[in-house]
Amino acid sequence: MEREMPDNSVVVNLNQFERSRRNTGGAGTQASAETLTLLHDCRDQLIEGATRTLTHQVEGIESTLLAMADRAPLLDTRNIYYGAQGILNKQANELLSACKEAYCQTFSQFTLGREKPVSFDLSELSLVGDQDFEITLAVDKATSRLRFNCAEELVALDARVAHLMARPSLNENDNPLGPRALCEALLDGIARMDVAQNIQIVLLNQFNLVLTTELAGIYQSINRYLVNHGVLPDLKVGSQSRAQSQPGRAPSIADTAAAQSSTGGEMFNLFEQLAGGRGVAGGSGGHAGPGGGGIGGHAGGAPGVAAQFNLLDSLSQLQLGAMPLPDGGSFELPLLDAASIRNVLRSLQQSPVMQSASPLDAVLVDAVAMLFDVVFDEAAIPDRLKAQIARLQIPVLKAAMLDRNFFSEQNHPVRRMLDAIATLSIHLPENETGNTRLDAISAVVSRVLDTFEQDIAVFDSAAAELEEMAVLLEENLEETVDIGLQEDIAQIKQAERAELAPVVVHDFINRALKQPEGNQNQPVPEAVREFLRRDWSRLLMQDFIEEGEQGAHFNSSLETMRELVWSVQSKADMDARLMLVRILPGLLKRLREGTTKINFPAKLADRFYATLVILHANAVRPNTQPVPLPEATPAERIEEVAAVQQLEAEASLAETSALTDAEPEPTAPEFEDLFSLRARSLNKGDWVEFHYDDSTIRWARLGWVSGVKNTYLFSDQDGMNSFSISLQRLADKLRKGEAVLVERKSITESAFGKLMNLFRQKLSSI
Repeated sequence: MEREMPDNSVVVNLNQFERSRRNTGGAGTQASAETLTLLHDCRDQLIEGATRTLTHQVEGIESTLLAMADRAPLLDTRNIYYGAQGILNKQANELLSACKEAYCQTFSQFTLGREKPVSFDLSELSLVGDQDFEITLAVDKATSRLRFNCAEELVALDARVAHLMARPSLNENDNPLGPRALCEALLDGIARMDVAQNIQIVLLNQFNLVLTTELAGIYQSINRYLVNHGVLPDLKVGSQSRAQSQPGRAPSIADTAAAQSSTGGEMFNLFEQLAGGRGVAGGSGGHAGPGGGGIGGHAGGAPGVAAQFNLLDSLSQLQLGAMPLPDGGSFELPLLDAASIRNVLRSLQQSPVMQSASPLDAVLVDAVAMLFDVVFDEAAIPDRLKAQIARLQIPVLKAAMLDRNFFSEQNHPVRRMLDAIATLSIHLPENETGNTRLDAISAVVSRVLDTFEQDIAVFDSAAAELEEMAVLLEENLEETVDIGLQEDIAQIKQAERAELAPVVVHDFINRALKQPEGNQNQPVPEAVREFLRRDWSRLLMQDFIEEGEQGAHFNSSLETMRELVWSVQSKADMDARLMLVRILPGLLKRLREGTTKINFPAKLADRFYATLVILHANAVRPNTQPVPLPEATPAERIEEVAAVQQLEAEASLAETSALTDAEPEPTAPEFEDLFSLRARSLNKGDWVEFHYDDSTIRWARLGWVSGVKNTYLFSDQDGMNSFSISLQRLADKLRKGEAVLVERKSITESAFGKLMNLFRQKLSSI
């Protein structure tokens, strides 16, 4: 039933808003239709992206729930996890469709201005039930987790949705595209499946854990969509001032670029705001203060000098060596060799060169200097690779001044080259192979230094060469790892089968001995039961450990066991008796081969085969009076007991030896959280940084994951050495920060994100 919107609602009714626009002469109809279209498209992107992500992770969530159920100490708790897993296993599509429908209905209520009222009647107050409180707490917790992980994206999205709704601001929980609305819709959809509230909470928590790592990307796509449709394309922070042209000074390259493009990114807008906030005297630009920050300095050069000064030309001279100064002196930057990691742009900021630079040029130098500060602070990049990046400081600064798209395009050639160099970090082991690869990178950097003047295409070809190098190295490494890990994988599989063997073999033997319902044959004789459980099981376990359930020897031993059980059953008709006569020679041959393989004691073998002769004779007798089995003499019983004890001692010794040879991995607490989910999400080829107490970092590539015990097998950067680790142990290392997942993300994009925050702080202090 549709709810009426209260008078004190803080939600804008689009229909009323539309009528008010028409009354004031605005283009109401068109604006309303465009707004609704944009909102509905954003709605579809969010719920389709979320449900698609959940659909892909259904099997993983089921595995997680089963593992949680296995570890749960209480029966009621286990039943909750099993119930949640059962819903996903049988009704996943129906469940996610219900969630999608619930979200769309909630969204429609928002667009119609029918949000629930914010006021309440004191007469309706009552105590909240425990389960209602738990659900509210679960939604709050899920919302907080998602909002925390998508904070930056949601700041922009809240502002853009508020702008669409013609409101000055929007409460974070009032955004129909926000985490709160999404979590409530997911819970509503789950509740429509008519499941218990505690199962609803479990499913919501699992959905939330999956979306935590994916929702930020969805929000980024929605923000890009709104920007492309003109909704706050340039979110501005702080001062609204802009750099004004200064009479009496020559326009800089950066000024020219700014004039050529009026739609740059938010970062360049910040640069302009900072340049506009700088002190300017005598028609010349500011220069960097003693701190090298490039903010708040004043020019000391004469207007005539400033009018002829061009920072870009000065950088070209510095790239080749020293540059002359107007007073007759010269200036050159500190020499960078293959082992130097130094931000020479800081030296440039404090040099006489910057005294005649424009405010915007000075800010650009400061921005690129900060960019290299962030890159040099990146622990994942080895120092010898940072040294190669350091050599590119002047060319990168020149490129940034020539092309403002450097700050807004992630695929800009200069940024691609820097990203490609950073990507090669994982392929630089500390050995001769790594040195050879480093020399190849150095050659590409040297070519850029020698040939770059003003053509950005130099960076494009260099980036393509480095990217191709990374692809080839990855392909060669994968081939090497696939070959090198085969022996380790076989050993891990064998060790896992050794743990599973007793249970698997016991199950097969039980099925062979179990009489089908309605079968009138005699029960399996005790002598055969004892032989299968005590002796033949050893052969089955041995074959299973060596080959697995699909192994030829294992299946042959299983078939022999089944034929043995059938052979000692009474044969009521002539066809069955003839069949026994035909298979008996082969059966006895396989039995003897099997008992020889497990070193079956001769005394026990003789007695078993003698008993088997009588059992087979009884099976083909036409009457119901079987020949009794011979009784063992006291001496034979003593020999049999000794033989059995010997078998048990050998089995115990083998088990003890296996436990001694295996180095037990330190145990980690077994519980499911975001970190165990991250560990489960790893795929073959993913990289992990392992951090050690001596501050060293070891790169490791995931080469294989066991589907039995969730054992992860990693190899080093060359694929020559490997080690294994359990899922829970890996999750524990992630939890403690001793392991970090290497995301294949752009190093420059990450650096620009940090750079944006730094400049916002600078801007707020002006």
